[in-house]
Amino acid sequence: MEFVAHPKDIPLHIEEVDTQSFQANSLEMNGFAGIICLTPQAYNPGQCVQLKLAEIDPNFCVTGRIVWCDKEADEFRIAIEFPCKDDCYCVRMVEQLSHIEHYRRQAKQQGRRLNFNDAAAEWIQKFAASFPAFTA
Repeated sequence: MEFVAHPKDIPLHIEEVDTQSFQANSLEMNGFAGIICLTPQAYNPGQCVQLKLAEIDPNFCVTGRIVWCDKEADEFRIAIEFPCKDDCYCVRMVEQLSHIEHYRRQAKQQGRRLNFNDAAAEWIQKFAASFPAFTA
């Protein structure tokens, strides 16, 4: 099971939701399973949360489950898994877009002006091979 760190400069809205029943995984998931992010709020393992990422996709809204939560300075580092394979696939794609936007912003800080497509082409060439694969 692999988790990807969500870029801190891309706002992620996390909201607690009533416990949602997820199909039990009979086998350990391989490959991409979810994200790791920083949040000002602590969450309990097993707690369900809804994620929105309006800056990347205004229609993006998925529900995941907290795997772990660790205190880190004045924030909490949490891991969120997405047991529904369709949601997991969607989150992986949106996370790639988030990483591309983060890459574009870093290039801008270095004085390079890239449009999203150019940033995507560079990011894919440099980082796509190391991004966890989705295996269902």
